[in-house]
Amino acid sequence: MTPMNQINDPFMTELLRASDLLREAASWTLFTHQKPDGDAMGSVTALFEAGVLAGKRVTWAGPDSELPAAYRFLAHMDDYRVCEGPFPFDRPEELYVFLDCANGSRGGEGFEARLPGLRVLNVDHHEDNTRFGTVNCVDPTSSSTSELVFRILRAGGWGLSRALAESVYVGIWTDSGGFAFSCTTPRTHRLAAELLELGVEPGRLNDLLNQIYTPGGMSLRSRALSHIRVFGPGDAFAISWLSLRDFDETGALSGDTEGLSGAAMQIRGVRLAVFLTERKGGKVKASFRSREGVFPAADLARRLGGGGHPRAAGATLTGTLEEYLKKIPELLEARYAEWAAAH
Repeated sequence: MTPMNQINDPFMTELLRASDLLREAASWTLFTHQKPDGDAMGSVTALFEAGVLAGKRVTWAGPDSELPAAYRFLAHMDDYRVCEGPFPFDRPEELYVFLDCANGSRGGEGFEARLPGLRVLNVDHHEDNTRFGTVNCVDPTSSSTSELVFRILRAGGWGLSRALAESVYVGIWTDSGGFAFSCTTPRTHRLAAELLELGVEPGRLNDLLNQIYTPGGMSLRSRALSHIRVFGPGDAFAISWLSLRDFDETGALSGDTEGLSGAAMQIRGVRLAVFLTERKGGKVKASFRSREGVFPAADLARRLGGGGHPRAAGATLTGTLEEYLKKIPELLEARYAEWAAAH
């Protein structure tokens, strides 16, 4: 940690406001979005560790019955509490902290019916964040919410640990694509160096993050790759999918789809890829990835009721997989025609 890093952070006022709110509250309840990814897991476990180090009473709650097995090595995973049904947002003395959530409802049912006047800290890096908190520490220039959490803690002079640093590193690593995506900045690399100084071992974490698949999970991946269809002008688009039958026949779990949303982006010439996963209850999870040379992935996601980062976005759709395997390519080509005409 260097004073110069803090002095030069243009977001310092917001970082300190978030830090002060955390310090004032003796008890925190933490939330992140449903079906958490690496950044969600990294940011929530890092802040949980910071609270424990500072002597806070910390609770972590959410609606997911299981957390991704790939992140079981992170600190405080056993402290997660499953909340079935609406969460009771009814304690005036509590600080409710939402991490990596573009809106309050992403953290779980019950937020809209919260007791008036509650303190809510909203920490996020999505550009479409609705600023739903009492304090909103939202910075779309941050590679990840985990990076933003570390900047808050560093700005406020909080105690740090190797476990906390590992959580932050995992969050940054996953959301930046191993420091390869366009969200990676010089600040991200400088911050990663600080994490290494706190004891993070990149080789060890690389093994833990990559050696995660069961035989069933690998079979599921092979099915997803075999389903890839490339289409559009210059084969610029790709779509792939997984059905409930694929999960049943391979014995794979929902967490075994980790990383599949961007697999088709490795095909030469593909500029935008869509990955659909059939869920129970007539739902389809859609993930969108894009690179320069085409309209942003978030543009397509928003047209389907979702959102996210410009180049990595998603939506939860109501309907059948077959319906969206037809509808989304049509929507994509129509949007491309609009985009190409304007460019």
